[in-house]
Amino acid sequence: MIAKLLPVTLSVLFASTASSLAIKIQLDYTYDTNGFFNQTGAKAALRAVADFYEPLLTDSLSRIDTAQWPAGNTWTASFTHPGTGAPNEQITNLVVPANTLIVYAGGRALGGPAGRGGPGGYSASGNSQAWFDLLASRGQAGALAPTKTDFGPWGGMVTFDTSLTWNFSSTGPVSGKIPFVSIALHEFGHLLGIGTSLSWNAKVSGTNFTGPASALSFGGNVPLQTGGSHWRDDGMCVIPNGHLPGNPNNVLSKAFGSFGTLHGFDQIVLMDPSSCTAGSFHKVMTDLDLAALKDIGWQLSPPVRWLTANTQPSAGPVAFTWPSTSGITYRVELSTTLADGSWDTLTTVTGNGVIKSYTDASPPAGKAFYRLNTAAPAAPAALPMKTSPQPPLLEPAPSWSPEILPDGCGFSADCCQ
Repeated sequence: MIAKLLPVTLSVLFASTASSLAIKIQLDYTYDTNGFFNQTGAKAALRAVADFYEPLLTDSLSRIDTAQWPAGNTWTASFTHPGTGAPNEQITNLVVPANTLIVYAGGRALGGPAGRGGPGGYSASGNSQAWFDLLASRGQAGALAPTKTDFGPWGGMVTFDTSLTWNFSSTGPVSGKIPFVSIALHEFGHLLGIGTSLSWNAKVSGTNFTGPASALSFGGNVPLQTGGSHWRDDGMCVIPNGHLPGNPNNVLSKAFGSFGTLHGFDQIVLMDPSSCTAGSFHKVMTDLDLAALKDIGWQLSPPVRWLTANTQPSAGPVAFTWPSTSGITYRVELSTTLADGSWDTLTTVTGNGVIKSYTDASPPAGKAFYRLNTAAPAAPAALPMKTSPQPPLLEPAPSWSPEILPDGCGFSADCCQ
């Protein structure tokens, strides 16, 4: 966040009370056997992509560690080897820290797609239903429901074509080079479950995605490409903005300001099946792409970044602007003391993917502190409830669980300039 002091006695505190960073993405290059990430800037670019996702996701993912369970509970993480393409690379009893996703990264010749990525799979054995539930959900109850509403992977894999010439810049496209940031953002989207999770599949109806957050962002159910794992391909990559206006196949949204791309810029969604730079900008996650993460169960708290603070003398108006995201409710709050319970709501604004603004026409004469709050209002304290002991689980736990295979998708290397 950016902090500024207004003239005289009026000060402004730029702070969001959204959840602090919860998810850590642990990048592992053990299987980069072809040395793709030895290229200058490659690891820094992938780290930048991981850093983009980390503050967005505020779920609480349980630790996976057989040392914390009775003997006999074991598991094997499986994924496609990013360096060889072997479909069932395995790690026995991988330890996955709480609130962490482990991502194995590498490169190989893909023969068409610029990148591939997806969540990992697993197999397991044991004597505890709770153990199997942990592996299937990592504490996300909706991942255990008959119709899945959530997703709790241990991590997964991303790989990139070694035969292509890559641009590892985090600020914009380079003519004649494949935009690594855009491809990596896309593949991480699949690793997080867009197009690859059961909670995604649960909201696919025919050729449309029916998730409520996505429908709110798009203005209705969102059309899908054949196969159902991507938004519909617009099929026309043209300058200056990467899409043909008026094309009936467009699935347009608003860019989430990042990697040099302006917030609210009209962009073809990132999770379509082909790559095209958005004019002078990287193609980045959009409002609709972020809505899809919400629909498959991720707790999403986009970090608030104040873009401008128009300062006036303390007797005059004070104006603020910030980038918004659909489905997020923003409250501009005021306090003169910073004490708990002293914050008053000045306005409530519903995000829609574009820049939002608020002006306090009559700020207090003395010290005044402003903040943007995306957390839910505090609920009144509830009276304690009496509980009765719960009966034990009568159905015995299975001695094994079926193998869940990793999934993924390709991303076209076609790129317009």
